Amino acid sequence: MTKKLIFTQQDFLNLFNLPQISFNDFCKKLSVLNGSDKSGTFVVRSDIDTFIARVATKDDRGIRLNTYKQQLYKLLVTDAEKTLLHWFNRYGALNEDLSFYFAIPNTDILFDDTFKGATNSKYGKICKNINFVDFYNTKKLYTNDFEYTFGLMRVMFEDFKIRNSLAAPAFFDHITKYTDDSSQFWLDFMIGANRASIFNPATYKGILDTVFKGDTLFAPVMGWNAYQIGFYSSSFTNFIATDVIPNVVDNGNLLHDEYQKYIDKNVFELPKKNIDLYLCPSEDLDKKHNFINKYKNNVDAVLLSPPYFDLEIYPSEDQSFTNFPDYNSWLKGYWEETVKLCVEVMKPGAKFGFVISNYVNKDKVKTTISEDMRDVVSKHLQFDSHYRVRWSAFSTKRQAKKTRDGNFEDLWVFVKS
Repeated sequence: MTKKLIFTQQDFLNLFNLPQISFNDFCKKLSVLNGSDKSGTFVVRSDIDTFIARVATKDDRGIRLNTYKQQLYKLLVTDAEKTLLHWFNRYGALNEDLSFYFAIPNTDILFDDTFKGATNSKYGKICKNINFVDFYNTKKLYTNDFEYTFGLMRVMFEDFKIRNSLAAPAFFDHITKYTDDSSQFWLDFMIGANRASIFNPATYKGILDTVFKGDTLFAPVMGWNAYQIGFYSSSFTNFIATDVIPNVVDNGNLLHDEYQKYIDKNVFELPKKNIDLYLCPSEDLDKKHNFINKYKNNVDAVLLSPPYFDLEIYPSEDQSFTNFPDYNSWLKGYWEETVKLCVEVMKPGAKFGFVISNYVNKDKVKTTISEDMRDVVSKHLQFDSHYRVRWSAFSTKRQAKKTRDGNFEDLWVFVKS
């Protein structure tokens, strides 16, 4: 069967086994998940009655509990397909033709030393759609994370197990007021629901246009196909990339087929673009594909946002964290070997850029991954410049001080002498 590119509403509904159940039986099954459980499964903390009796000692949730159950029954059973499609249309569906994503406009996104990463972020929606199942099943920080988006949705609609936050006072109140619009319900649900991150294709294009030049671009990871989307609207004509997620590589080839159709139908003469994609860990490219001999001194630019060591667990047997679970071994075995490969295929004067930031790991320790990875590259290439990428800005006083002025990543740029 031929693999198709676009993930549809029906594809989404087919992922669920929606049970037909009476209201009384629903009430018997309705339960609250144990958010502190570390088994990686969806362990129940208690039934909803016991949970509310325990936590609602100073408010009226106990009095309104039957209304809450009735409204949840509508959301999860009576209106289940409608509720699910409301979420999909907001978070997964494509509202534009594919041609829209092949024509990212030129936008000045660099101010002083900072790229405005959220500009034209709508172009990243295609990456979520075509990689829908893998993207929304990606786990955060460790493999026993049960708060990944799709897992939470399935147990809620199939087994009627809900996160405890949905029974908290504010969210409880929102549910009791449900009529036929599930917008607020999904806003509440998505707070804290873990999912992978997408590098904005428009930002990728903007960085290419501003910092890099040449014809041939190499991306040692494919970033859920975001880099490829940005490449099509850039001045580069050749795109070489590799990834360890099979569907991402497959989707890259399908995307290119669609791009070929787009330029063939366009009334304007558009530049021909070439791609060469590999399903392989970047550190193994030469061993498995004679990569250096094929591309030596041929690459004008390297640009990527590399994996964050153990921050996200992808659907792949060859993830760098899986192959190198020790951080120092990961820096040497994955990152330095990838950098050395890039140096071999880069032309003299070519630039190497990567986007990364420090983060708090699963042991609650703030990493220095940005500086550590920078120092590895400094051993093989000459430092050129440092920028920041600002992904969002917060203005309310309720935000933590460290994020009140925005969410930033570092962009380190090096050059081959």
